Amino acid sequence: MPRFFGRRREDEEEPWAPPSGPSASADGRAPDGRGPNGHLPVPRQDDGDRPVVLPPAGQPPPPRPAPRPGQEARPGHAPEPPDEGQPLGTAQPAPLPDHGAPLPPVLRTREPRSPQAPPPAWSRFVLGRPTARFEAKPPPADPYRPDTLFDGWSTQGLTVRLASVRGDAHRYGGQPRQDDVVVAAHEPTGAVVFAVADGVSAAPQSHVGAALACRTAVSDVLRQLDEGRNQVDWKRVVAAAAYQLVMRVTRGGEPTREQKQEAQTLLATTLVTGVVRPAAGGQLDVNLVHVGDSGAWLLHQGLFHPLLGGKDQSADGIFSSAVAALPWVPPQVEGTWYTLPEDGVLLVGTDGFGDPLGDGTGRIGEVMAYELGRPPREPQAVAQLLDFSRETFDDDRTLLAVWPRHRLDEGRATGAAG
Repeated sequence: MPRFFGRRREDEEEPWAPPSGPSASADGRAPDGRGPNGHLPVPRQDDGDRPVVLPPAGQPPPPRPAPRPGQEARPGHAPEPPDEGQPLGTAQPAPLPDHGAPLPPVLRTREPRSPQAPPPAWSRFVLGRPTARFEAKPPPADPYRPDTLFDGWSTQGLTVRLASVRGDAHRYGGQPRQDDVVVAAHEPTGAVVFAVADGVSAAPQSHVGAALACRTAVSDVLRQLDEGRNQVDWKRVVAAAAYQLVMRVTRGGEPTREQKQEAQTLLATTLVTGVVRPAAGGQLDVNLVHVGDSGAWLLHQGLFHPLLGGKDQSADGIFSSAVAALPWVPPQVEGTWYTLPEDGVLLVGTDGFGDPLGDGTGRIGEVMAYELGRPPREPQAVAQLLDFSRETFDDDRTLLAVWPRHRLDEGRATGAAG
């Protein structure tokens, strides 16, 4: 099982050991030239490939002698005293400090990495046959839509991690990320309110629709909680989100039938919105509603259990591509209640995550279950995990994960795998 960015070696209580096998050098160094202290050699500017070894992190560098009159320092070098009898300004380079066996020089060109070598810290994870490598094109500048966003924090009872990444299809074509996500903590009740939306690809401004739907839904739920409501009026929440999409077209006027149709054509988006609260015994109380094929799952003991959403499957096993989306509002809008176990994880995501996940029994499901079994300490870990490379899966991906807070404290205390 690979250990990704979200799981640090010290979390698993695994001491570092020099690599072994055909990919390791005779002195125990990794194929990229790194030594046991994790540093690469740095060549001197005047000595070609003659390496200088940097001291380990936290250890001060060796002292440098003060310059003598007439002796000038060159960039990257400390002034060095000349030998006795040697004119000023003609000093020879000082000998290299003794840091053990010499290291190989830095490679002048990029060479293929050994399959056994650990990936660079920020490389994309390849899960199966990778997508083609290319440089992403910038999305339209107005409105600003970053390629990737992530966030992470904890309340007294809950730990939240989320990420949204632009898919390879939109990166290659220069289109904006059409997914969006909004999460907010409601301090008086200890609840976390969220909304996840996936703009319909055929709608030219669906990224705007997704942003409007998420912000409107979360704002309306927070307002209802402030009013002291025990039960959220989900019909009101969904209708408010749909209304904002129509108002985008009418600019505040009473909509005509043609304008409603225009809003559906330009701004169509799915929506999953809900509330999660800490419950007795470390459990989670979850109340959800959705429009469209974005979904929610319970991750428990390595298995994914669908809660709602996902694509409709016909009797012959073919998934429908038809999407019900805002500003259309279903005739019946009712929230669904769940109580999740204390060692469970609530996952809410778009189909860019749900489609490659499938039923969770494949390679992607195996990796996701391991990495999301307990909260990663670094919020950006979910963004890196979500931006995996897998051929044919090039849609935008958005994922919200919520754990009981004790799972984060438990990981810090024991370092055990989730």
